[in-house]
Amino acid sequence: MNDDEKRVLEDCNLEIQRIKNWINNNKLDSNVKFLVSYAVIKASGSIELVFKSMINTFLSQNCIDETKVFLTKNIIDNSANPSPGNIEKHLEQFDGRRKEKFSNLLKDSQDKGNLKSLVALRNDIAHGRTINSSINIVESYFKSGKKILETLEVVINDSADIL
Repeated sequence: MNDDEKRVLEDCNLEIQRIKNWINNNKLDSNVKFLVSYAVIKASGSIELVFKSMINTFLSQNCIDETKVFLTKNIIDNSANPSPGNIEKHLEQFDGRRKEKFSNLLKDSQDKGNLKSLVALRNDIAHGRTINSSINIVESYFKSGKKILETLEVVINDSADIL
């Protein structure tokens, strides 16, 4: 992960911590549900931004400018929920071996299920449904998402084991 990607995740983590502290001090406040929903969107969006940036950065190495523009338009500018399945689809589009390694590293991982749950919460919010998760659950899902991004980083950067 580059410094900008790390900063996105750290900023999100700090924001979740501030929300968590506020909620812990104001448990009965009517804004709790709103803040939890915001934390879901922030966490999911941050993970999406970083996973797309990581793939774009990897693929853009040593490319001509036109290819970099094409990749940006087709990866960064397109919406993609950061589910493990979508990350696998992105990997498979350029290297099936990396997709397989990613899948194998996450096989039977609770982190994979947690990230799916975070994306499901985001989709529920986007479609006007009420969510009943706590900030602690959102925080744990975000931590799982960060672990999956670390796995993605290993897979992207470990060409010796794949090639």
